[in-house]
Amino acid sequence: MSPQELFKGGGEMGERIRTLDWTQTQLGAVDTWPQSLITAVNIMLGSRFPMMVHWGPDLVHFYNDGYATILQGKHPGALGQPAEPWWREMWPFLLGIFGPVLAGETTYFENGLVLPNRQGFVEEAYFTFSHSPIYDEANRVGGIFVTALETTVTVLQQRRLALLSNLMAQTATSVLPAEAAQHIIAALATNPDDIPFALLYAHEPLAPHAQLRAWFGLPAGEPTAPATLLASPTAQSSAGWPLAEVFRSNGPVLVESLAERFGSWPAGAWPEPPTRALLLPLLTGASIDPTAVLIVGLSARRPLDEAYQTFFTLVADYAGRALARATTLYEAQRMNQALREANTSLDSFVHIVAHDLKGPVTNLQGLLEVHREEPSGTSRTYLMSLVEKEVQHLTGTIHGLLQVLYAQHNGAAAVPETVLLDDVFATVQAEVADLLFQQHGHLSADFSGAPTVYQPRIYLESILKNLVSNALKYRSPERAPIIEVRSYRQGGDVLLTVADNGRGIDLVRDRERLFQPFTRLTTEGEGAGLGLHMIQVLVQQRGGMLDVASTPGVGTIFTVILPAAALARVDAPVNVIDG
Repeated sequence: MSPQELFKGGGEMGERIRTLDWTQTQLGAVDTWPQSLITAVNIMLGSRFPMMVHWGPDLVHFYNDGYATILQGKHPGALGQPAEPWWREMWPFLLGIFGPVLAGETTYFENGLVLPNRQGFVEEAYFTFSHSPIYDEANRVGGIFVTALETTVTVLQQRRLALLSNLMAQTATSVLPAEAAQHIIAALATNPDDIPFALLYAHEPLAPHAQLRAWFGLPAGEPTAPATLLASPTAQSSAGWPLAEVFRSNGPVLVESLAERFGSWPAGAWPEPPTRALLLPLLTGASIDPTAVLIVGLSARRPLDEAYQTFFTLVADYAGRALARATTLYEAQRMNQALREANTSLDSFVHIVAHDLKGPVTNLQGLLEVHREEPSGTSRTYLMSLVEKEVQHLTGTIHGLLQVLYAQHNGAAAVPETVLLDDVFATVQAEVADLLFQQHGHLSADFSGAPTVYQPRIYLESILKNLVSNALKYRSPERAPIIEVRSYRQGGDVLLTVADNGRGIDLVRDRERLFQPFTRLTTEGEGAGLGLHMIQVLVQQRGGMLDVASTPGVGTIFTVILPAAALARVDAPVNVIDG
């Protein structure tokens, strides 16, 4: 009988089996085939389930339409051909299956890993399949009957969903952005089959570089994972990670040929090293512009198909939400802490006001009572002078309190500008000139190390005036005051120092209370003890620090540390302010 008569139906593969010139194969003409083979082929063609038949010593292929879909690039060439050349990449694995079946056993595997080369590369794939022996007319195993179902989509989906679940669980407790970044990468590292490496870069607005926050699979600090990357949209380079392109396009960027771009590349979970990576923008706030970029390696054994891309879209969405949530929590905690500190400061302020106003008011009440009872004359005039003195003391205290309030609530809002320190010094020098002359003092300045700063002028004048005034107020009774003001750069900061040869401070005893409001370390002189506290508030509001070094009987040096932002802007003109 002819093949057309022997084999009915079967769709595309039925037609191919009927029309193939079998005389050119190891099996020879169809009319010489044993009935057992013909029956097995007809069963296979009549099924819509993916099936294959191997026949003979070399296991020649037959397969139906369902199995043709599984073969992909191996179809239709595998029909009528021995198995070994067509499955060479996984032949040792198949021999482990074929051996027991040819001995008469039936094998079954569920979601088993198979590594076929169906698309030009060795691919990670999963199958549930059964291999059964086919007996010939001599009751010997003449072939193998294969029933297969590819479960790659299901296995990969379950694995990727597990990673996304892990990602949510890992980041749920993150309260700091840096902590969230570490948790994100830790979750990604649980699935090296899909993500052989990952790098997370964070970018601050207007900053020229993005910073590496977390990573796995690559050594940090190497060209493949540098600590910083250019984030400017104008930065273009054929080497390194094109982070700027991600910020420019606000979309994923695929990087091909990693070895050509970076040199040799380490292998991951598979023997073949990854050759491609995907750069994913992360939206971490209300802004539509990304503030972080997640770089993920792509598996060398999976195509970047729609499912793989959807997975990475979800990864980017989950990671962005985690960073946004951590940022929000951090900002909320920071604001709560600021409110607590403000409440504590307010409580202290109310206590101070009540304490420091009570004394002058009590004195005034007592003086007024005596004044009413005292007859006119010299004594009454003297009492009025005492009243005036207490009123002046009270006025000074209120003025000091208002200055503290202004520093606490308006100091940070002052508009910065590029200011010549020589101009600030000239203003302060003019204000203390009379007192300096009376004390035969000497005041000098050297701003050559940092002639300009970018700060509010009124803020600089207040700091310098208070420090110079304190140096004159607490001069040594044994010598004329000498005050030296100097500025210089240290790293990215500007340091402003005021050194004097006054009586000095016992810092072992007084450091803790030195900058507290209404603190006076001596009963000599005048003042409410608010100057140093106000200076510290102003400096800290601008992100700086106030430090002191002193030796009793020798002198004191106050150092104002202004942060890097204090450096004069090179592109901004210097404002020359008269008077």
